[in-house]
Amino acid sequence: MCFSPGRYVQFIPPESSTGVNFASLDKLLILRESKIKIKKGDLYYYAAISDIDVATGGVTFHKMRGYQLPSKKLSAGAYGDVLISTVRTYRKGIGYVSLDVPNMVTTNAVMNVCDVTDYDPNLTLIYVYAFLRSDFFVEQVWSMLNRGMYRRMDKGALHKIIIPISGDSRVVHYVSALTQAIIEKEKFIRERAKHIAHLIDMELAMGQKKTPPFSYSQPTLREVLKKGRLDAAIYDVEYKEKIHKILNYKSGTKTPTEMGFVVTPGPSLEIKILRTRVDSDVPKDGFYSLILPTNISEYGTMSKVPYMGTAKKLPLLKPGDIIFGESGTHRSIVLLDFERRYTTNAHGLYARQEEDNLIKSIFFRCFFDWLYKNGIIDLLAVGGAGGHFSPVYFDELQIPQFPEDKQAEIVQLYHNPIPQPKGKAKLESFVDWHRQWNKGLGIWELDREMKQLQYTLREVQDKIIGGNTVKVPF
Repeated sequence: MCFSPGRYVQFIPPESSTGVNFASLDKLLILRESKIKIKKGDLYYYAAISDIDVATGGVTFHKMRGYQLPSKKLSAGAYGDVLISTVRTYRKGIGYVSLDVPNMVTTNAVMNVCDVTDYDPNLTLIYVYAFLRSDFFVEQVWSMLNRGMYRRMDKGALHKIIIPISGDSRVVHYVSALTQAIIEKEKFIRERAKHIAHLIDMELAMGQKKTPPFSYSQPTLREVLKKGRLDAAIYDVEYKEKIHKILNYKSGTKTPTEMGFVVTPGPSLEIKILRTRVDSDVPKDGFYSLILPTNISEYGTMSKVPYMGTAKKLPLLKPGDIIFGESGTHRSIVLLDFERRYTTNAHGLYARQEEDNLIKSIFFRCFFDWLYKNGIIDLLAVGGAGGHFSPVYFDELQIPQFPEDKQAEIVQLYHNPIPQPKGKAKLESFVDWHRQWNKGLGIWELDREMKQLQYTLREVQDKIIGGNTVKVPF
């Protein structure tokens, strides 16, 4: 017997004049059941459960030799598959494979959906995927899981979950087009971030001084006294080898202070300090928009922005400020929004330079992110659980002074607002219209447009679920 309130939730489809049909997933999905026997010396592209981004649905694949993989037999994957995590379903662990490579394999802890049945002639896998990423789907998953037990969902539960299928083929096409455009913007964001790292790697490699190769030496007493720290990590071979590549850059380096940045901790948002506090998931007049480190994505965007009202006056962030996570995940973002009142919390640090030079701020953020992803920030930080990187450590950072044109090339990948393509998008050309626009947009702009499409998609889905008429705006 189960006394969990969530197990007594039932959705009753509303009466609809729009021809919406609710069907269970077992009638709609075709699963890829094939397995691949792994050969130790072969190269594979592998995705684990953690490689599904629960915030966006993007899937990252890693190049690995067969002997590095966790199993001798793994699920086969392919471009266009939908991956449903059996253990993170309730967290929206559902992703779309937008990569097209050979020897693609996934963990056996996902269901690989490769197509849809002929249940409805208008149905597409992209349409189904859109509803698998919706709150409507997640709420159904929650209702059938025992909260006190290890949460897991497999193909035996597909008959318990339903999704709505619009009877209007244009609406199905519209949902599919919105979802495809979202998928491709997310892919562009990941590719932009990867290209930024590549450009930094190449510039550092090509710009090395002609000096003897790195040779490790034990720290001297003078070196320890100068740094004033006893952390073993900053004196070991890993840290010294990694930092040598930066210090050996031909054009030299500068610390954040030498570049004109001042790093400041964010304010405490505890109720005992604020006295009054009202939280909201939607923007409201007079509320603060919160840039919380936990919501900063690995690409320098926000997975979500909560809002807070308080009578206490809080320090405001300015466009061009760089916000960093002080502890745990040291992700970072450059604020490029002029429309709202932004602040952060005590777990966030922000770097500001009075020069208001966006190129300088964005380049600093991009290089900081490179330092973090290459493990250098973790070596500089102190403590466990990801480490603590307080303002006093910032001048340990060395930022290479890349040529202006190289900095501009890197910055453009993060921030590059360009006009929309000429002409208006039509239903048949909606995805192509966005593809054309994507080619020039930076990460910040791609994320902004992706979130707008996600908002539109949620509105459309809510209308379909409620049996209301959806007006396709084309």
